Amino acid sequence: MKFYVAAILAIAFLENFKVHIIRETVGSQTMALSSCVDLRPTEINIRRISGYEKQNRPIKAVIFITKTGVKVCVPHNLPWVKRTINKLDQKKARKQTRPTVTPRAS
Repeated sequence: MKFYVAAILAIAFLENFKVHIIRETVGSQTMALSSCVDLRPTEINIRRISGYEKQNRPIKAVIFITKTGVKVCVPHNLPWVKRTINKLDQKKARKQTRPTVTPRAS
């Protein structure tokens, strides 16, 4: 019984030690969860896009998020990218300003 308790404590200690070492190593930098290093210049159908994120590092880009959750990196300065961002912003603004209708009690 004592052996099992000692083994469990040792495993817990090592897991905690490993997480501490990996997260707080001197000289390490946190990396964004999604980061673009390669860009796709071809146009994407706006009906497939549900949102976007802007990225400044390591390269300046826009990350389009499709309705299925796929993230696609595109150059930030292409005309179709700017149009798509404007359309997505307009769509989001319409949703936020849409009044809610409450049903009347009869």
